[in-house]
Amino acid sequence: MADYAERIAKEWHQRAGELASWVLARMVNRTDVWGRYVRKRSDTGEMGVVTAPFRDERGKVFLDEDSLKKHFKVRTGSGVLGLHSTSADLTSRWLAVDIDLHDPDDVSITEEMNFSAAAGWWQALVEMGFDPLLFDSNGIGGFHILVLFDQPFSTASVQDFGKRLVADFQRRGLNQAPEIFPGTPRWDHYGDWLRLFGRHYSRPHYTRVWNDEPYADRPWLEGNEAIDRILANRPADMALAARHGIEERRRTICLDFDGVLHSYRSGWCGIEIIPDPPIHGTKEAVARLRKSYRIAVYSSRCCKPEGREAIAAWLAKHGIEVDEICEHKPPALVYIDDRAICFRGDWDQVLVDVSRFRR
Repeated sequence: MADYAERIAKEWHQRAGELASWVLARMVNRTDVWGRYVRKRSDTGEMGVVTAPFRDERGKVFLDEDSLKKHFKVRTGSGVLGLHSTSADLTSRWLAVDIDLHDPDDVSITEEMNFSAAAGWWQALVEMGFDPLLFDSNGIGGFHILVLFDQPFSTASVQDFGKRLVADFQRRGLNQAPEIFPGTPRWDHYGDWLRLFGRHYSRPHYTRVWNDEPYADRPWLEGNEAIDRILANRPADMALAARHGIEERRRTICLDFDGVLHSYRSGWCGIEIIPDPPIHGTKEAVARLRKSYRIAVYSSRCCKPEGREAIAAWLAKHGIEVDEICEHKPPALVYIDDRAICFRGDWDQVLVDVSRFRR
């Protein structure tokens, strides 16, 4: 048995490079933050979780292929990684269902009950046209179902699809709904993360993959066979996703705040002081834009948390809904700013426009 376990570990280690490349291309929603398991106490082996990198390193250190290689090479739980389920622009490249069983002594739920529910949802996804992966995630009755998409889709619609999928959890014998990744999308939060397949963080267990070959003599694939099945996965395309209510991501329009949303009649009164009402028609116009685009707000006020909080409170007061208040100016289709000059490739015209600006 020890020799067999060592062989499985070695196979994951040997294929760390191709796994890392595949994960980076197919599953990583954001590279600025990720989950990581760390050893809390060396004497007991107790593990804890952190959001990596450390706060002072954010914006300087990013999740890359080398980091993912290390994840697939680890022989202990420390260094196991997790991927965030939502990008900064509230899109998701995958859906996961986490059917937990952390305590094998909990008689209210059993490995058999969990597997029955997991297999039922896996089969339902197959019948819908997806190519889901069913993982034995911890070896004691915890299972993950993973559905990949060939492009990022709206996080809200991915989560809604996941909730509809597991809404029949009681009929499938569970007393509570499993956790869905992505969770509820929020522009002001990194979102949840899910442990990446490979070695378990606290048990000497490597992910096994359900063998969906007809007339298979073994129900679970391990080592190289499990890896082969993962790498052969067929991500769902736009047409399939759309049939099940999963929507394309909306492109972003970035709005300046003062002079575009806020009428700014009183001028600058301080980063937290926003005394004036919206420009006429703002609420209705933003609502119309949000039907087709993500609306982000960025302002010089956003350089400090107090400024972002003041903008959020002002928007709520006036019933104006946006998708994000940005700490940094985001990538966008267009920027709408009352103090902007449009560049059309002619610097002579720009110089003229600058000289005429707000005379």
